[in-house]
Amino acid sequence: MAMKHYVTESMAYMISANMDQGSKEFQIEAAISKIYGSEAAWFCCDEAIQILGGMGYMRECGLERVMRDLRIFRIFEGTNDILRLFIALTGIQYAGSSMKELQKAMKNPVGNAGILFDFAGKRAKRAVGMSSGPSLTEHVHSSLATSADQTSKSIYEFGATVEDILMKHGKKIVDEQFVLNRLAESAIEIYAMVSVLSRASRSLTAGHSSAQHEALMCTTYCDEAFHKVKICLEETQSGRNLKIYSNLSQISQDVIQCGGLMQQHPLGF
Repeated sequence: MAMKHYVTESMAYMISANMDQGSKEFQIEAAISKIYGSEAAWFCCDEAIQILGGMGYMRECGLERVMRDLRIFRIFEGTNDILRLFIALTGIQYAGSSMKELQKAMKNPVGNAGILFDFAGKRAKRAVGMSSGPSLTEHVHSSLATSADQTSKSIYEFGATVEDILMKHGKKIVDEQFVLNRLAESAIEIYAMVSVLSRASRSLTAGHSSAQHEALMCTTYCDEAFHKVKICLEETQSGRNLKIYSNLSQISQDVIQCGGLMQQHPLGF
């Protein structure tokens, strides 16, 4: 709970700082912060009730009202489900602009050799396990270098996955909501990693009394998030998972057509 609280606060500080510095493009960051913050609040309240046991369920404790009030946060100001699609599709739109440039270059390869060689070089490096992505290590405190490296790798793999998905699905990507959801989850985790890295680095550099505690939360969160991102990105292209997505889609269509659950009750009800 403390770690989720720290991440939520860090996101709020980061997006507020960007806005104060005059940034005009913060829609994705705002959507990510709203999703993470609302779901983190729900998680913390649910955990608090669980810890308190039966007492947490009682009105006298006060948490039952907090839980009821918190539930609306995942619905209003844009439902979290729609915001996830917004995050994924907006990110893909940026990638699509780069792909259009490449597509134009393909029509005149002699006159656009630079673009083609740059693209081919990145693909080749990825094929042999070399990353050409951004490095955050130089921008954070030295004790957070491992977490910064994990974040850099996640950013690079995210970009590469978006590129592959866009090449595979094209405009039909809007119909692949299970895939888009995994991309959105990856983007949320990556932004969270960047946010806690920034805040923990500042505390360590300033020598705050809580610096070591913040660094521990930062490294723990980044380690967990790194593996979550890896799994989510793999699931966007895994044959097994794509089959599961197809099955889930078919199940939902069957239920809709039936107007309810289709299975027969063993006892004949």
